[in-house]
Amino acid sequence: MRFVFTVIFLLSIVSGRTQDTVRIASGLTPEQLAEQDYNNGLAAMKRTDFLGAVDLFNKALIARPTFDKALYNRAIAYTQLKNYQLAKADIDKATTLNPKNPDNFFTKSLIYLSENKKDSQQVSLDNCLALAAGHPEANYYKGLYYYESGELDKAIECYSKAIATNPSYAYAYNDRASAKRAKDDLSGAIMDYEKALALEPSQAFIYNNLGSVYRQQKNYGKAIELYSKALSQNAGYLPALNNRGAAKLENNDLKSAETDFEEVLKKDPSNSQAYNNLASVAILKKDYKKAKDMAARAIQMNEKNGPAYFNRAIARQMLKEEEGCCADWKKAKELGVTAAATYLNTDCED
Repeated sequence: MRFVFTVIFLLSIVSGRTQDTVRIASGLTPEQLAEQDYNNGLAAMKRTDFLGAVDLFNKALIARPTFDKALYNRAIAYTQLKNYQLAKADIDKATTLNPKNPDNFFTKSLIYLSENKKDSQQVSLDNCLALAAGHPEANYYKGLYYYESGELDKAIECYSKAIATNPSYAYAYNDRASAKRAKDDLSGAIMDYEKALALEPSQAFIYNNLGSVYRQQKNYGKAIELYSKALSQNAGYLPALNNRGAAKLENNDLKSAETDFEEVLKKDPSNSQAYNNLASVAILKKDYKKAKDMAARAIQMNEKNGPAYFNRAIARQMLKEEEGCCADWKKAKELGVTAAATYLNTDCED
């Protein structure tokens, strides 16, 4: 049986770095009024009032059309409002006015990320890093790109550059840990997750990730403790609840594991992973009919849940549904469950 680990690396909220406020003299001139509108626009951004911010930046730009900071921050506001065309127009104008500002290119990369234009995103990140090789956020997002591409050494290098510039960058430690874990450098992963937790002790997903390293080491007691800490920070964080149940299952505490999976489904009745985990419990209890039903529910919720096809195949084999189990093993193999190939070769005809 295969149980899915949950490794989470956090994508930061899509927004650029807001520029610093500007000082306003007494006896305001029209240009100084523009600066006041700009500062009020930044305050609106902090309140997540992006429409209000756009209105205020508009006023600032009417009085001062070459106000590159107002263009830059209006681009961020437009990005939050999903008006990517206007966001790109603003950031391009800001870049023309201030071509040496690396944050212009970084913000443009985030606009492309919002549009799922990854190639264009990478070009903008590279332009940013050409101006500021140590730019922490740009290096972080390059690391994300390499991680998703499976280029783990490059990902680790980028995260390390981000940390070198910003030693308090908790998310970079977290994601570097995930890359190290993918390379089976479990001790290195533990060190980085612990550093991330020291910087961000309220983040449930980091406790969850660290728990999964200890689970991989079969240290189920420590893993369960960390998953529980994740849930103490965020009781609704279902990946930790699913993972805690899986750790209990692997530690042969079937009753408690089942309780965790059922609790997941109370909070999220469409959770495919929880249904499949219940199928795993049923298989260990030799309740193959329930296992088949639970795996079928998992597949109903997510047709690409490979482990669910694998579990249903086991249940069908034990129920002597030979044709059905072979079809499920074939589908599980197609979806990346490598163990299914053995059953196809030994139990199923070509």
